Amino acid sequence: MSEDDKDPAGGAPDNGSRKSEPEYFPGERGRTVPRSAWWILGIALVVLLAFVIVRPTWFTQDYDDTSLHVPAERHFDRTLAGLGYADGAWLGDESPSLSFPVTLPVDSGREQTRLHLRGSTQVAQDSTVFLAVEVNGRQVYRSELARGDNELDVLVDVPQYLAVDGQLRVRVHTEGMLNNQVCVNDRSAGMRIHLDPETVVEAALDEPIHTIRDAVASWDRRLTVVLADQSDTWRTTAAQLGVTLTRAGYQVDFADRLPESDEHSVLLVGPPQQLTELTGWDAGDPAGNGIALGTVTDTPVVGVIEPDGSLIGNFLTEPVSGTADSAGSAPRALATPPITGDQVGLEAFGADMSVTQVAESHRWRAGYSLADLPGGRLPRAVRVGFRLPASPDDLTWVLNVELNGQLLDSRRLDRSGGEVVIPLPAGAHLLDNQLTLTVQRDRDLGGCDVRVTSYPIQLTGVSALELGDETAPGFTGLPRDLAPGFSVYVPEAAGADISSLLDATVPVLSEFVPAQYSPTFRWNTQPAPGQPFVLVGQSPEVNPPVSVRDGRLVAGPGQPALDISSFDNGIVVDRATSRGGAAGLVIQPVGDIGPVPLPAFGPESAQVVTAQGSFAVNADGSVATAGPGRTDRPR
Repeated sequence: MSEDDKDPAGGAPDNGSRKSEPEYFPGERGRTVPRSAWWILGIALVVLLAFVIVRPTWFTQDYDDTSLHVPAERHFDRTLAGLGYADGAWLGDESPSLSFPVTLPVDSGREQTRLHLRGSTQVAQDSTVFLAVEVNGRQVYRSELARGDNELDVLVDVPQYLAVDGQLRVRVHTEGMLNNQVCVNDRSAGMRIHLDPETVVEAALDEPIHTIRDAVASWDRRLTVVLADQSDTWRTTAAQLGVTLTRAGYQVDFADRLPESDEHSVLLVGPPQQLTELTGWDAGDPAGNGIALGTVTDTPVVGVIEPDGSLIGNFLTEPVSGTADSAGSAPRALATPPITGDQVGLEAFGADMSVTQVAESHRWRAGYSLADLPGGRLPRAVRVGFRLPASPDDLTWVLNVELNGQLLDSRRLDRSGGEVVIPLPAGAHLLDNQLTLTVQRDRDLGGCDVRVTSYPIQLTGVSALELGDETAPGFTGLPRDLAPGFSVYVPEAAGADISSLLDATVPVLSEFVPAQYSPTFRWNTQPAPGQPFVLVGQSPEVNPPVSVRDGRLVAGPGQPALDISSFDNGIVVDRATSRGGAAGLVIQPVGDIGPVPLPAFGPESAQVVTAQGSFAVNADGSVATAGPGRTDRPR
């Protein structure tokens, strides 16, 4: 008998039953699957479950994904484009830094806050350039840039202790110079850095935005005001809000329906029920509040539900809005003291009064509007005080003073600092002005062996504009005419497209409205005799220098000095006098011009604004020319 005929256990002959029994694995006691296979399967399931629970993003995200991994309603972001830098920002040898403020939500909590730098870099081969980021004065990033042309994609974490109050001042700057072995007079590094518009400050929130102050912090620079009620009271509220928000730096658009995108940057205006019917806004029971936070398709949107645009506009743009830490707020009064006196400190206009380290030169800038000065008076001089350090005998500090790009004065500063007074010619002023103070170092010694040293310099508190009593021509004299107070008259409001009318009127009006002043709007009413005024449209009580008549632009007393076909879309802005002798501003919108840059209003009497540019018109109706009569065009 062969070995195959024996029983495996005892060697006895097979009785034939083996052919009818299934084949088992030896030692598995009747099981068809080995025990070890069950163990392996169980261990594999446990490992797979652990991976899914601990790190599910391993299975859903790319290995190089840098998102914050939070739902959209918990993701906060402010891009450079949203802050007003539509094309991004450029850093170079002439402008090596960029600073911008960002307000973060404080009521929703933040798991992580960071800055994502995107763009491109260009560094000369013989240069060493560092890119640095400071947040609230603390350096949070510094790295050497690669030479040549490269992409910029950097994540910078913002420590929580720097963002406790939600207020961030971000400064991105470069430091560098040519290789020390190269001896040239110009030590600039030869660099150009572009920060993409999508460079963003972002945060992962613990919960969705649910308070008014956090919703306001999420607004971009471009803000849409949606008006749900076309009555005079709510028109006035929307217009007053638009003026205040424009003065605060927002670019305001008006609409009668919700825009298709950018729901975060929307302000609803009207009674709660009409807002709900128009947009689907859901704010629960907002009764008793002037401002309420609701949602539109799960997006938080602020609504103004009491018709008081002056008060609510000031509340939303002043630091007191930090008290709105719930979904409703009911401001009743908010007064701030006006600027008075015969001089106004430069600090009030944004001049940096802190100690500054100066190696070669430094600029202090102060931007001021004649409309914001007491009584609309024209400055006659600027008083400047500097605190200077001890310095070598061969070193001289030179002060250059510019107003609106014109060099007005250049002089040496006393070694002990002190004060200087520089006259400001009336003809050099515009309605909005930029004053630039440049302190420049000059030394007798030079060459590559001279060490470049920085010195601390400070603009002192005595620095101020000294106001005069001189009468200014054209638009520059209008703030003084309007200083006693004025109303805005819209005689032909009936049947007008209010959104287009406000789009054209509010940006111009914001240029002339004094700080902390909110005019009254009078719809379908002619200007009051003998009172300062702003006229939107036309009135038989006012004869402006330039007017739109029967489809033509006409200017000049008696025989017209300008008589051309009118545009389909544009604005005519005039300084005019009513029949009663009162001076005022006339705004004549035509068609739907949309958002266009306004010209610099100066000593002229009128400006004609179109989408392709603007031109000034003199009081006699002649068109002001900006250059010689003959132009050699570039080839």
